[in-house]
Amino acid sequence: MSIEPATPAPRKKRSSFRLDDASRALLKRFMDDWVWPRWREVVTTIALTTCLAAATGGYPTVIKMSFDKLMEGDKGGTLWFVLATIIGITLLRSTFLYFQSVATNRFVFRITTDMQKQAFAHLIAADFARLSRDTTGRLVSKLTNDIGFIQTALTSGLNSALRDSLSVLALVIAMLYLDWMMTLIVLGVYPLAALPVAMISERLRRVAKRTQNELGDMTSLLTENLSGARLIKSFRLEDYAAKKLDSSFDQVFSLRMKAVKTRARLDPMLEALGGVAVAGVVAFAYLRISSGISTVGDFMGFITALLMAAQPIRALGNLAGRVHEGLAAAESVYGIIDEKASIIDKPDAKPLQVGTGAISFKSVSFAYDPNSRERAVYDFTLDVPGGKTVALVGRSGAGKSTIVNLVPRLFDVINGAILIDGQDVRDVTIASLRDQVAIVSQDITLFDDTIAANIALGRLSATQDEIIAAAKAAAAHDFIMAQPQGYQTIIGDRGGRLSGGQRQRLTLARAILKDAPILLLDEATSALDTESEQLVQEALANFTRNRTTLVIAHRLTTVQRADLICVMEAGFIVECGTHAELLARNGSYARLAGTVYAPAPALAN
Repeated sequence: MSIEPATPAPRKKRSSFRLDDASRALLKRFMDDWVWPRWREVVTTIALTTCLAAATGGYPTVIKMSFDKLMEGDKGGTLWFVLATIIGITLLRSTFLYFQSVATNRFVFRITTDMQKQAFAHLIAADFARLSRDTTGRLVSKLTNDIGFIQTALTSGLNSALRDSLSVLALVIAMLYLDWMMTLIVLGVYPLAALPVAMISERLRRVAKRTQNELGDMTSLLTENLSGARLIKSFRLEDYAAKKLDSSFDQVFSLRMKAVKTRARLDPMLEALGGVAVAGVVAFAYLRISSGISTVGDFMGFITALLMAAQPIRALGNLAGRVHEGLAAAESVYGIIDEKASIIDKPDAKPLQVGTGAISFKSVSFAYDPNSRERAVYDFTLDVPGGKTVALVGRSGAGKSTIVNLVPRLFDVINGAILIDGQDVRDVTIASLRDQVAIVSQDITLFDDTIAANIALGRLSATQDEIIAAAKAAAAHDFIMAQPQGYQTIIGDRGGRLSGGQRQRLTLARAILKDAPILLLDEATSALDTESEQLVQEALANFTRNRTTLVIAHRLTTVQRADLICVMEAGFIVECGTHAELLARNGSYARLAGTVYAPAPALAN
């Protein structure tokens, strides 16, 4: 069955002078969410800006008065009066400028900081599937680069839409007071720039969206390559990685330069219009002064006001472009905030009540892509008795890790149910479910913090003695004490200053500290050497006693002590039994034991 491509609707030409409906709605939402709740700060900023504008508007009048006094001659200390007046109005304007700038930036930084907090809190609380969908770098870019665009737009908005517009208004009033006819000449020239300014601003928004997407890709590539430094070094891929990043860097450079070139068209255009306005004013003023209608002071004051208005007028010309860039970024950030989690508590969810901790999988099916017919797990049925250890074995891709992820509801089943002591995990609160489960995965997660702090993530209220006890139980205490600062040693990003086995033992210590009644071990000993594995196995033998444990492992030494071993293939369980029973059957497990689990041959001397 073929699907004909939809005929694109004719593009509706949008007015160049205003935002479209979607942009206006987005701007209104932003104001309602972040600006109006801080109305006191808004009032303070407006008050300071108004005072600054008034001082700015008074400056040309002071210049007029000064020149008129000087033209009359130095009578009674006129020069000192003129100098004192100029210094006084300048100091007053500088004072208001300082306080207005501080108030504006505090207001902007508070908003963007709160946006980062809310976006991150929403993101970290989102479904695990959502976090897995985007790369880490792209998500980081949304919380940094996109917020940066919003910050720039807010600052420009307050400084241009508020400070510059009020300053221009005050200067226009001063110009009308000095010479209303010359003011009409100026006001007749600048509106000619409105249409090209609006067209340039629309183009800037399109470039801004492309730039933000490319920045996300670039940040993602940076994160991947820096975190994969070991692979890059081992396979001598430095040139390959550099070329790959060079292409992304160049693309961002190209887009940024396109924005710069687009934005740079505004200043020359406004500068040229300003020159036309000044030339007209000079010509008109010459006629009026020569005929005695105006004074030199009127002319100098008017020119001062006109020149002072040039910079804020140019800023107002750039404002629309900044606003469009900020709206594109706000749309991206709201995309995070608005996304609803699918794995949530039911309205009538109750805390999980754990007795023996028995886990029952009832015809469980799951697919990472719900629209796909392929299932990672299909019709999976298994009872894990409370206080017992059950191992899942099989080749990669058999669905073992998926089963582990389904128990604490990192994902939800598509069909079937998972019960803990007879309670469907979807009917209990997520917090109570995850409080009763500890996971140790082959994907080691450690933070750039102290060893003690990383272990304490298992239970944040744990004492130092409890942390040490957990480390000893995981056979980690000896190597920890050999570190420069012992338990207070900083281990670097992802624990990079420790060996693989040391990192794994810290994650085991964390799980032991949590002391949950249900333990999920997903290749928990995969990174351990033989000696460390033996120590950890002894620790686990004590720790898992009378604790419901689900183990995924490839090593025979890890699974042979399990109360029950189940072999998985393509999402199914194909056979179950003890280690001895499965070997005797000479089936799938025996074949795995002959290949995957076969001990490595001794190395020749």
